[in-house]
Amino acid sequence: MAITKRPDARKAAAIEQFIGSAPDSLAPAASTDAAQSRTQVRQKKETISLGIDPTLLARVDAVATRLGVSRAAAFALAVSRFVEGEGV
Repeated sequence: MAITKRPDARKAAAIEQFIGSAPDSLAPAASTDAAQSRTQVRQKKETISLGIDPTLLARVDAVATRLGVSRAAAFALAVSRFVEGEGV
């Protein structure tokens, strides 16, 4: 990681004004509201340590790759489905 200078606030404001003046710079209001509500709902995740059989882990990785998600996302999805299946 390189050490960089802090951006000049005046230049950043000028850049934002330039980009904001573009005709296609206005995003629909609904998407902005949805993004704000999504960031407000998001909570910090807990880190856990899990021991798992290497064969089962390879199968989890294969499914995660097929779904296009990370290993952590695959575990979160599996746990979510387990909890929903138990009616909790």
